[in-house]
Amino acid sequence: MNIVINEMLGCLIIAAGIGGAVGWLLRHVSAGKSAQLLADVTTMMHLKGQMLEKARHELREATAKLQAIENPANALQGVELQPAERDRRIRELERFILQLKMQAEDNETCPTDKAA
Repeated sequence: MNIVINEMLGCLIIAAGIGGAVGWLLRHVSAGKSAQLLADVTTMMHLKGQMLEKARHELREATAKLQAIENPANALQGVELQPAERDRRIRELERFILQLKMQAEDNETCPTDKAA
């Protein structure tokens, strides 16, 4: 009877060892596949994000072209605003240059304290 119990315990220990080894191997193989799957999904999501940005940019361009075709008055008004803005900026810069010239003339006419 003692021999039978010892054989059963031996078989159970061997079965536990084999089960542990197989479980350990399967876990590592499964983890490697999961990591590869995660990397593939991440790459795919990055590619889809880039495609989405490209499509969004193309949609904006197409919308702008369509609006220019449908309403040429708005497109012409935008073109007319650019020279008006440029002219306004030129006038501002001319005023600023005039102020600087006046300040330079004032500085030249004022006596300096260095001579004293």
